[in-house]
Amino acid sequence: MRDRLINFVLYQTGWLIIVISAAKKRPWLGSAAGLFLIAVHLVLARERKPEALNILWIGLLGTFVDTIQAFFGVFVFESGYWSFWIAPFWITVMWMQFATLFHFALSWLTGRYILAAVLGFMGGPAAFLTGQRLGGVIFPYGTIYSLKVLALVWAVLLPVVLWISGRNRLSAGEGQYRI
Repeated sequence: MRDRLINFVLYQTGWLIIVISAAKKRPWLGSAAGLFLIAVHLVLARERKPEALNILWIGLLGTFVDTIQAFFGVFVFESGYWSFWIAPFWITVMWMQFATLFHFALSWLTGRYILAAVLGFMGGPAAFLTGQRLGGVIFPYGTIYSLKVLALVWAVLLPVVLWISGRNRLSAGEGQYRI
């Protein structure tokens, strides 16, 4: 339980710093903080290889999905674009941080794909709405349109991410930290 709490606090701290930094036009600051917290997670994790694989694959998938959605105008990020055709690096870092949850704070979700779809349907849009209210993202076609699309995307995406995480199983089961 302690490890899940530490993991959740690391993630939430990173998420907040990343979004606020992007909103304040300092995405490099949030990216650096997020990468630092990912490094802390990896240093603390008893099994680093499955964690690193999760971080890599989920980071890439999330960046790809968010790039497509941004291309179609579901949302626009406030800052940090290095190229007009790919989501900002801070989004990749946020996805990498998100990946750290699946063997720890969200390990209870393992194998529960229907529940993951329901949680994705609600949680994905809620996170983006919070990001919008903090100033990190804009909904150019309106909030309702964006939230509807995000709900559908996340209802599919969260079970896929859960499946990827399951493919990178830990040998001892649930994630544990070295402390």
